[in-house]
Amino acid sequence: MRIISWLITLVVCLAVTGGLAGFKYFQIAEAKALAESFPPPFSVVTTASAQQDEWTAIRRLTGTVRAPQFVEVAAEATGRVVELPSEAGAVVQEGEVLLRLFDDDLKAQRAAFEADLNLVNLQLKRTRELKKDAMASQDQLDTLEARQQSLNAQIAAADAQLSRLTLKAPFTGRLGIYTQSVGDLMRAGDRLTTLSGMGDTRWIDFKIPQGVARVAPGDTVRLLSLDREFLGEAQITAVADALATGLRAFDVRAEIDDARLRHGELVLVEVRTRRPEIVFTLPAPAVRWDAEGPHVFVLKDAEQGAYVPLRAELRRIEVVGESSGTVMARGDLFAGETLAVQGAFKLSDGSLARAVVAVTGR
Repeated sequence: MRIISWLITLVVCLAVTGGLAGFKYFQIAEAKALAESFPPPFSVVTTASAQQDEWTAIRRLTGTVRAPQFVEVAAEATGRVVELPSEAGAVVQEGEVLLRLFDDDLKAQRAAFEADLNLVNLQLKRTRELKKDAMASQDQLDTLEARQQSLNAQIAAADAQLSRLTLKAPFTGRLGIYTQSVGDLMRAGDRLTTLSGMGDTRWIDFKIPQGVARVAPGDTVRLLSLDREFLGEAQITAVADALATGLRAFDVRAEIDDARLRHGELVLVEVRTRRPEIVFTLPAPAVRWDAEGPHVFVLKDAEQGAYVPLRAELRRIEVVGESSGTVMARGDLFAGETLAVQGAFKLSDGSLARAVVAVTGR
């Protein structure tokens, strides 16, 4: 009896356990079927085609505008300003007086030297006539000749001092703004104004660091303003043979005809750093970065039965340049391949994707 009761108990336990196991199996099977009915995860992206183009790497350097005819008008001697014949901003002709300092004392001194020289010349003439008749000594003649030479030298020195008190225009040009007025005391070296030539030609002086680029007279460079506005192309006219001391750079001068550029203005100079090469031009949002460097996601046709038509494939690239939202790169790409652009940050290698048309706001 005891064995039969135990067998009955065992059969009941096995029956309950089997029923529960079968019930749980059907629950798990239904859960799997329900999970499989949901779509797989995918990302929505916009796309663009990888394009090949010829590209030249450039380097932007800072250049200074120079007018070929430009001088700073400054006093060569100390004196008081007595005349400024032309107004600030006026156009003056070559040889016109720009500045006259007080010079009455020097003129009076020069007049005294001329009077003494006239007297010495008369005495020298008479002494030479008397010398012919042996009525004057050679010593008297030598003294008068030495006196004549001394007065001529003093008059020349006075003329040199007078010339330093009167400044004339070395070329036809336009005056700048005066920093002095009539009656002011100017010291030697004090700046009065500037004089700029009337031509349209401008020089662009800049330095190229060693190893950045090689240029030669006849090459062209692009000029941009500091706010990146294109100004034009300038032709290189001179390249220094030696590097500037302490800078490891050499001086370059380019020339452009553009009267809008002012002397001393700063501009950006775009210099080609190497020969043109074929690269891929990619939209900047298509390029992603990780610990291994830049990469893009190429969209390939997904396999049969996939929920969406595209699958992402990670490709490594090398970025060589960037300009106006476009990245120039080399890498494992082919022209015409479809790239993920907006939304590429959501992708990973092998993930599914669906392409949509980008919507731009007004």
